Amino acid sequence: MDFAACGETTRQPPSVSVVIPLHNEAGNIETLHNELSEVLQSLNCPWDIYYVDDGSTDETPQKLSQIAEKDGNVQVIFLTRRFGQAAALRAAMDASQGDVIITLDGDLQNDPRDIPHFLAKIAEGYDIVHGWRLHRQDSYLSRRLPSRVANWLIRKLTGAPTPDLGCGIRAMRRWVVEHLELVGDMHRYLPILARDLGAKSTVIVVNHRPRRSGKSKYGLRRFFAVLADLPLIVFLTRYRWKPIRLMAALSAMVGCLGTMMAVPGLVWTVLGRLPLGIPLLAAAVVSWGMSLILLAVGLLAELQVRLAMSGGRNAPYLVRSLVSNRHEAKVVRFPEPSPRLNSGRTGSYG
Repeated sequence: MDFAACGETTRQPPSVSVVIPLHNEAGNIETLHNELSEVLQSLNCPWDIYYVDDGSTDETPQKLSQIAEKDGNVQVIFLTRRFGQAAALRAAMDASQGDVIITLDGDLQNDPRDIPHFLAKIAEGYDIVHGWRLHRQDSYLSRRLPSRVANWLIRKLTGAPTPDLGCGIRAMRRWVVEHLELVGDMHRYLPILARDLGAKSTVIVVNHRPRRSGKSKYGLRRFFAVLADLPLIVFLTRYRWKPIRLMAALSAMVGCLGTMMAVPGLVWTVLGRLPLGIPLLAAAVVSWGMSLILLAVGLLAELQVRLAMSGGRNAPYLVRSLVSNRHEAKVVRFPEPSPRLNSGRTGSYG
């Protein structure tokens, strides 16, 4: 199968890197590694695994160190404290070397035996393949119901067709990984961020298993965190390169509201009913002032975008291929990705 990632022009067989963030998963890590190694050894391509310990307080660091000492295909990254899943994923992605990147949760609920199915879809030409936990093995009230509501709302506001944004198992080509901006808790919106890059995506149904050991890190609090981040993801995908349009629309709405208050305010004032007219006129003036401020903010944001683009490293596009009668290139990367981590197999944390 041809897994050649967009931008990789190498004669060597395509490789696979599996990245797994972990926090207090001592009861699952050994079984996970055994299952994962068995699946990867059956692949006809080079592979490696990157575990990231995100500030665990149990025996996860010790067990990861033992695994790395025994298995030369494993690298372990120890973060100094708990930075969150998005930061842990980014650390592993920066360290990885594979043409195809597989993300996996460390709680054993994702089944490593699904990995060949993801690679088969990548071989068909897709840039990112998402998992769909159609038969999810979690509590209905605390996990599945909030997830369904959040997924429905996100699909309505962003237009993203992915039915299960929270699924932790997925496959991505190298070029997608290098241009993802995973900050804060944006890992939850990874399919939407990839779609915004122009990545060709699809979804496959995956096997979802009950948690065998440890405690889930998610609950109703995550539902509200997703909703809190939703306005940001809408802004990034719709108005990132044209903020003036959003701010101009808000400015017009506030300005119209001020006008609607000014008209009756003038009428009441002319009729001599000052207690009614003066407050409305004052509110109208405040609304007009806010309208001007919003417009000014939009202009400043637009200027900032143009200054960023003029530097040549923040262009609002990515080139998939360049073909002419003189040469052919798989991809022209723009901007260039940051240098990858050059870490050893094991490390220590603060």
